[in-house]
Amino acid sequence: MELILWNASIVVSKAIFYFGFASIVGFAFLMHKPAENRDFRKHVVYHLAPVLVLSLFASAAWFFAKTGAFSESGLQGVFDPIMLEVMWDSPVGDVALTRMLMSALAIATLLLVLMKQVPLLAIRAIMTVIIVYGLYSFTLVGHIAEKGLADKLILATHVAIMGWWFGALLPLKMVCLHFSAEDTKTIMTDFGRTAGYLVSTLVLLGIYMAYTLFTSPEDLIQSQYGLTFLSKMLIVGLLLLLAARHRFVLVPTMQNADDKAQLKRSINIEILLAFTLLLITSVLTSVVGPQFN
Repeated sequence: MELILWNASIVVSKAIFYFGFASIVGFAFLMHKPAENRDFRKHVVYHLAPVLVLSLFASAAWFFAKTGAFSESGLQGVFDPIMLEVMWDSPVGDVALTRMLMSALAIATLLLVLMKQVPLLAIRAIMTVIIVYGLYSFTLVGHIAEKGLADKLILATHVAIMGWWFGALLPLKMVCLHFSAEDTKTIMTDFGRTAGYLVSTLVLLGIYMAYTLFTSPEDLIQSQYGLTFLSKMLIVGLLLLLAARHRFVLVPTMQNADDKAQLKRSINIEILLAFTLLLITSVLTSVVGPQFN
């Protein structure tokens, strides 16, 4: 029971960090028209800042949960100075430190948005450096830590694109609230064109990584990792169908406030599916591993 609680804490805290990371990427690469609207940027900041604060604390909680699971001695083990020192000096400590610093720096950068003197280009440049720093943490633990530079770059690219996609969802929802139907249609059309290329790349990279993980098709149905991976692919398929509905059905026919409201509701579903996918990804990288018998 104790291990189940630690694993649940590890999975949820990591998923929250994933969501925070995606929020940073989504904000850094806001589309041109929304990004130029200062009031819109400020409104996005007011929503994202609490997410990043939660992400910072989630990274700390992840470290303590990992320590508790490793110590196997309950809450006493979590705060054991020797155990904490051992974990802090391990790759787990490196990941926690990197992610907490990334979240803290992102919060400080977001606050710069509220200052008129700081140009948007400078904020985006700082955010990009923070994103690269955050991506580094994904290569420090798990099976990818044993891979070469090429595989690590592929994973980092995959995570960055996923962050761009999922991180754009909340700002896109706000676009429906703050822009006219005509402007919303233009913004969503531009986003859809870019997403067509990036999401295709995301899927191809995902296929490549799956190919390197699974030695045979039987691994997909005869292992816990494979079955969890299949559930992730199901969510990906639903997300792709929803994104296609936006691009080819809802956006082209958009004319009024009712159409915007319908798109906003659909984006809400996409956000829910995205967070579900992040939870499953957290399970794949925390509780089950790609070891096949």
